[in-house]
Amino acid sequence: MLAALLATQHTYFDALAKSWLMGGASAFAVWANGEPKVWWPKNNKAETPTLREPLFVGGFTVGELRIVGLVDDAAQARLRAEADLISQLIQSTQNLHVVTSELIDTQDQLLAMYDLTEAMRDYLDLNKVLEQLAREVARLVKVEATFVIIQKSDESWLIKQYPQPMMDLTSLRSMIDIVRVTGHEYLLNEEDAASQVVNCRNFLMMPIKLRGDMLAAIGLINKVNGQFLSPDIKLTRAIAEQAGARIENAFLYQENLEKTKLQTEMELAHRVQLNLLPRRLPAVKGLDLWSDSRPALQVGGDFYDYFYRDGRPFTFTVGDISGKGLPAALLMAMTRTVIRAKANDMPTPTPEIVVGRSNEELYDDFTDVNMFATVFVGQYNSAKRELLYANAGHSPVIFCPSGGKAQLLEADGTPVGILPTSLSRDQKLILQPGDLLVVATDGLSEAHNTKDEMFGYERLLHLTQSLAEKPAREIGQVLSHTIQEFSSGKQQDDDQTLIVLKGVRS
Repeated sequence: MLAALLATQHTYFDALAKSWLMGGASAFAVWANGEPKVWWPKNNKAETPTLREPLFVGGFTVGELRIVGLVDDAAQARLRAEADLISQLIQSTQNLHVVTSELIDTQDQLLAMYDLTEAMRDYLDLNKVLEQLAREVARLVKVEATFVIIQKSDESWLIKQYPQPMMDLTSLRSMIDIVRVTGHEYLLNEEDAASQVVNCRNFLMMPIKLRGDMLAAIGLINKVNGQFLSPDIKLTRAIAEQAGARIENAFLYQENLEKTKLQTEMELAHRVQLNLLPRRLPAVKGLDLWSDSRPALQVGGDFYDYFYRDGRPFTFTVGDISGKGLPAALLMAMTRTVIRAKANDMPTPTPEIVVGRSNEELYDDFTDVNMFATVFVGQYNSAKRELLYANAGHSPVIFCPSGGKAQLLEADGTPVGILPTSLSRDQKLILQPGDLLVVATDGLSEAHNTKDEMFGYERLLHLTQSLAEKPAREIGQVLSHTIQEFSSGKQQDDDQTLIVLKGVRS
């Protein structure tokens, strides 16, 4: 059955392979019996895959999907979902062939069922499935017109009528309500049919069993040369049973396709967001630097940035958009861009001015979506060893003087987007050799363990102070690792970002 599916669905596998290759894979292949059956590109049979997922049918392995070049969990999850879908398609195709083969041997009606199965087997798109179903029912049962109607769980409707519409939506809904109540077919002959549908001599509607809250039915209008008899009803019932399986497969395919598309888009967004963060640490006289960011989801609302131009002090910023996920990521990109523009384009961009002007530009947008951003902007003057900073609602910011006690530097203004005018003012700090400044987001201090205990400020202050003699990289890595261990076994609650600045001798 795998070979048959590969032959009939080559276009689908080709599209699937191209999606993987566009997503970063160097090869995609389908293997069976220890050898490749199809592979992309032509020069790579995926003999040494980095990811693989078996295809199961009836408890037995019938093949395997292979990927080369990707190793991340998201790719593995996507490959597993696609393997499950293909396995179900193989199983469904096998089941349909078994059922129809058995029926052909018993009665003439079963030939019609086989024709229906063969006519619909190449269709995975739901609209195509319904169109083909309506057409084949008209041919097999020999009626003038048919329709297929589905009420989905979100109360929306899918309707296909063949060869042309004969009933409006109101009439169709009233008919399916009858089927909903009775749970079985609805048959009208002669006068009763004419009173329900214009130009109708007789009418039969058969329910289709679908999962969950979805309702579906096949309608047949005007039996050619006579009335609907018992063989017609039995045949239509059998068609409805088979149609239910095909429609379920189409729904499953569509859902998986949408999930795969969303996953691919999220992976792309993740790569784009990572590219927005600085890739290299600048060399700043008198400072040892380190930075890192770990989103809770594939994309997040935290960001950090550096601006270092000739004739201007080294400027850096850390921000945290309220919420997480894609909405926060979109606002993160916008906020970063605005802050970067203000810091680079204004003649005297002190932290206070950068925060104030950014707040003015972003206030309306944040208000419209009921969100905000905490922002810390700092400027370091190497000649004076002076750090000028403005803090718009951001925490935690930890300063630990050489040999001294770690302390929180409180914000003096509200987050960006809360008020139309920023309240943050320039604050001054001297960074002598050995002095340490850690600017983090609340994803670190508010990390929870499996007992729902929060890491908290006290642990963070104590840990920072104990690491103060270490280089900036080691301080940052130990902070991140300790918090990850603390929350091990529990999903990361929020994005986690930090910049470590340590004064060193020039």
